[in-house]
Amino acid sequence: MSLRAILREIDRVLFFGAIRNTRDLAQAGLGALKRGLRLVLIYVVLPPLFLAALYLLKKLAPGRAVSRASRDRKPRLVWGCNPLANYKFASRAMAAKGYEAKTFVGNFYERIAFKEDYDLYRYELFDVYRRLPRGLVELVEPYLSFIYLIFRFDIFHFAYEGGILAATPLRFQEIQLLHMFGKKVIVAPYGGDAHVLQLMRNTEYKFGQLYHYKHNSVFNILRIRRWIDYFSTHADFCIGSIYFDAIYRYDILPVNYIGIDCDEWRPPEGFECRNNGRDGPVSVVHTPNHRMIKGTEYIVAAVERLKREGYQIDLRLLEGLKNAELKRILGESDILVELLISGYGLSGLEGMALGKPVISNFQTETAVLRHYSYLNECPIVQANPDNIYEKLKELVESPSRRRELGEASRRYALKFHSLLSQQIMWEQIYRQIWYGEPVDLMLLYHPLLGSYAALYEQALAGHSAGSACKTVN
Repeated sequence: MSLRAILREIDRVLFFGAIRNTRDLAQAGLGALKRGLRLVLIYVVLPPLFLAALYLLKKLAPGRAVSRASRDRKPRLVWGCNPLANYKFASRAMAAKGYEAKTFVGNFYERIAFKEDYDLYRYELFDVYRRLPRGLVELVEPYLSFIYLIFRFDIFHFAYEGGILAATPLRFQEIQLLHMFGKKVIVAPYGGDAHVLQLMRNTEYKFGQLYHYKHNSVFNILRIRRWIDYFSTHADFCIGSIYFDAIYRYDILPVNYIGIDCDEWRPPEGFECRNNGRDGPVSVVHTPNHRMIKGTEYIVAAVERLKREGYQIDLRLLEGLKNAELKRILGESDILVELLISGYGLSGLEGMALGKPVISNFQTETAVLRHYSYLNECPIVQANPDNIYEKLKELVESPSRRRELGEASRRYALKFHSLLSQQIMWEQIYRQIWYGEPVDLMLLYHPLLGSYAALYEQALAGHSAGSACKTVN
């Protein structure tokens, strides 16, 4: 190639390179402009427009948007904004009691739930969302949802991670805005919304949190603590739980506030506790979705040791199953080992509702739950990584003990976690925060001074056979 040709090639490369660089710069500039406009919308334009709209709504339509307690009608209820199973059961319980009760979520977990499990979806409230760019919808949706919901509901139930406006600059003014329209706010923890590592006293649970959620556990601490402080200061009612050491305010103290439909989750007909591991196999189930938190490896090791000693045990690890399949397998099992670290959750509750003996553990300080709540009535077999072998062996060898514990589990689930029990708890809360009645909810579950046992017996006596909570045995 001649020198002239080489120079021409250099000129061509430089020319087109310059064009490409110019194009890249233009694209980068356009991208920066878009991001800048988005930030202006988020922080400068939308919040004041929204607040102005709320001001006009309160002035022009106070009768429709502002809630006022009245004996002539029950408050309208909404649970949000995550697709939690307990929200579904709580709203179902109160709907059966004659309340207008709905769930409001952004999505649902397809592996374990169905879309129809929840009522209102963020991005389906208005048909116009389908014709707008997704990015624009994400910016305006929280504000439009807020306006939509204040016209329809009176009491809002949230977790410690914010409500409808959680993704906006007004996240820490939401409760005050709801109060402006006469709404009430109830907050209750569910898990990751209330875990603060520095305050965890259960070191094994802390280890499990670090193992499974190290990034979130460490870097979300300030955010979680701010949410807890915000709700503790501004919410009308806080449902307590001793499993979350960071929570410092509670106005009622159940052992575990979640509910379940005990008609849907009921002991299968024809099931019998027969085998003792020698004359036939015993079925043990475990849900290991967070293995280091649940102690899965110790459960597996205990079963393997029993097998080596000649016991016939069928261990099934249940993960990612739809409720119908999970219920079928649990119903056919003999023992549920839920977790070996702290408390009991939804799977333990499902096992008890199905009449199964449940093994779990309470490693936090439980005196307050024994003295001021109903933990002493809980039939769960206490076990930890050190004694799970002995506890499991006792149940495997004794069908009669499993039968006795299974019957006690069913009674416990009906009394404290059924839809009927949910109705009692929520109605007592509403009596206080909505109607202003002097209800002593701190002592509602007190073993000696509480009124819950009497309320439960009254509800059973007056309950019709055709209601949503008809099962009482």
